[in-house]
Amino acid sequence: MLRLLGCALLLASAPALAIDLVLHNGKVWTGDPTRPTASAVAIDDGRITAVGNDADILALADAGARRIDLAGRRVVPGINDAHVHLGAWWQSSYLALPSPDPDRAELEDALGAQPKDGDGWLSASIGAKVLEDPGFTIASLDALQPTRPVILMAMTGHGTMVNSAARRALGIDPGAPVPGGWYGKDADGNFDGRLYEYAQWRMRATQPPLPDAAEVTAIQAHAREALEAGTTSLQVMTMLPAERFVALWQQSGMPQRLRLIRLPIPAAFGDPVDGAGLPREVAGSPRIRVSGTKWILDGTPLEHGAALRSPYPGTNTSGHLNFDEPQIEQLLREIIARDDQPLLHVSGDATAAAVLDAMAAVAPAEAWRKRRLRMEHGDGLRGDLVARARDYGVVVVQNPSHFALAPNAFIAGNLLSGFLDAGIPLALGSDGPPNPWLNMMWAVQVPYGSPRQALDREQVLRAYTAGSAYAEFAEDTKGRLAPGYVADLAVLSQDVLDDAVPVEALPATTSLLTVIDGEIAWRDPAFGTETAETAAAR
Repeated sequence: MLRLLGCALLLASAPALAIDLVLHNGKVWTGDPTRPTASAVAIDDGRITAVGNDADILALADAGARRIDLAGRRVVPGINDAHVHLGAWWQSSYLALPSPDPDRAELEDALGAQPKDGDGWLSASIGAKVLEDPGFTIASLDALQPTRPVILMAMTGHGTMVNSAARRALGIDPGAPVPGGWYGKDADGNFDGRLYEYAQWRMRATQPPLPDAAEVTAIQAHAREALEAGTTSLQVMTMLPAERFVALWQQSGMPQRLRLIRLPIPAAFGDPVDGAGLPREVAGSPRIRVSGTKWILDGTPLEHGAALRSPYPGTNTSGHLNFDEPQIEQLLREIIARDDQPLLHVSGDATAAAVLDAMAAVAPAEAWRKRRLRMEHGDGLRGDLVARARDYGVVVVQNPSHFALAPNAFIAGNLLSGFLDAGIPLALGSDGPPNPWLNMMWAVQVPYGSPRQALDREQVLRAYTAGSAYAEFAEDTKGRLAPGYVADLAVLSQDVLDDAVPVEALPATTSLLTVIDGEIAWRDPAFGTETAETAAAR
């Protein structure tokens, strides 16, 4: 009904309305197949009222409406980042290393240069070169730093190393089983300092919480950067307790729409899911929703943690499933029993096959299509698995930032355009730097993959808006600039859809004006002029 009304409003003969805001003289990419382009947008009470040419839209507004001249700038629906991790890390001296994947010598030089009798923790980011080096163990770390706690975090988030001082401080007991996780062992069967998957996340979840101020600062830093890039919705997965995160977000005062996705870190398999009892709508905070439950089923190809159906080339390993198929079935049944959406980290093809088999055991395809099970990353969906995923209504949320990482044997197959070609819904999320235009560059280049996987710029934008909205059952309310949809949009510093803008220049794009619910949430101080009618109205 709203959309029919919106079409009627486009008639030049329509009477003036109580419109809050008119944006005009722009290049509007609506994301709406019925009207893909326009030059003006009318907004009232947080919703898009009309979209069209300047003359028609300006004629709808009375003298009290605010008018902003876009000066020919590109306008797009607000970006919806479908895969965000938020949460602060404890205080430490962070070591800057030469690369994201330092070798052992580089790490030893950095750790050895730090005072052995100094105060506080030492931390660094490592890659596969250190994480997969069997000769580098907890004893190696102890020799470099015998008293100061050291924690080394894999750049993928799927592995951690500690020295003995950190092990004691964190209360790590390698003999205590953790569902979905495990501990590394040396040739003699002793703990080698490594924690994998849920073992590391459980360790983090059991530490004393950081002060609210530290967490709020981390939230604000990420959300502000995203807002200034034109992101109006964040779908967040955090290891903080769900109820606490909602309170922290409210304290942060950030204006974006938040979808909080539960990310359980249980002490025992089958424990109640944290936040399961929270209402989907948060009283007094209409922009916050709590929905979805995510489980991480394997690692990534970079540390050979993604579970494959055949060994990684040149190795005798094929990765590791965090949960076996009966357990995956149990996780799915629990989520369905709460009428929630399942989100599963799926990287390897063995993991994708296990999920599809578990889905078949739990319910028929027609029932699953209503659930929109999400495969986060979905790298393992290839060949024979693609048609099965389509039939079961699987949605893939991919992260272009992954294509900028070092080449590996598994970046191939249906990772971007192949999903669209196969009829699988595609959404995009950052899972890293919150710059959607940096991710656009990676998605159209695919640095370490086949050019056949690449998307064009409009496909990227559609996946980041309507695609991400579909991935959270919000496709009827956001992701387009069309009558009846929420007035979430961004006015960009350069036209990302114009091929005259070099691909390499895309990451420099910023939002000059970010609007959420029809309200200006961010405005570049140097941008925008308003007409005399606006000044008089104020």
